[in-house]
Amino acid sequence: MSVLASAIKQEIPAFQADDDTCPQCKSERYLNRPMKLLVGPCYHKMCEQCVSQRFDAGPAPCPVCERILRKAEFYQQIFEDLTVENEVRIRKRMAMTFNKRQEDFKQLKDYNDYLEM
Repeated sequence: MSVLASAIKQEIPAFQADDDTCPQCKSERYLNRPMKLLVGPCYHKMCEQCVSQRFDAGPAPCPVCERILRKAEFYQQIFEDLTVENEVRIRKRMAMTFNKRQEDFKQLKDYNDYLEM
């Protein structure tokens, strides 16, 4: 389950600050209250409309850092600090690798090999 999915399940609202600005269209949340900002894997924010326009045709560069991104990689910000967002995503990936149980393996030998890794 993704961080966003678990946040929605727990009814945690997405983080919104009054000084949020989209780097693409320069819209500000102060003037546009319903604006929804999404965060990319490079942790730069863009409004939902700009993400749709820029990435509907396929991968494109981030307007801030020029890293090639895809539309599916954007998500709603949950925590105020983007460092926390990064930490949560890293911990989730680590948990998927290092928190396996015996039921996750077809044979006991595979599980034992995983434990000795």
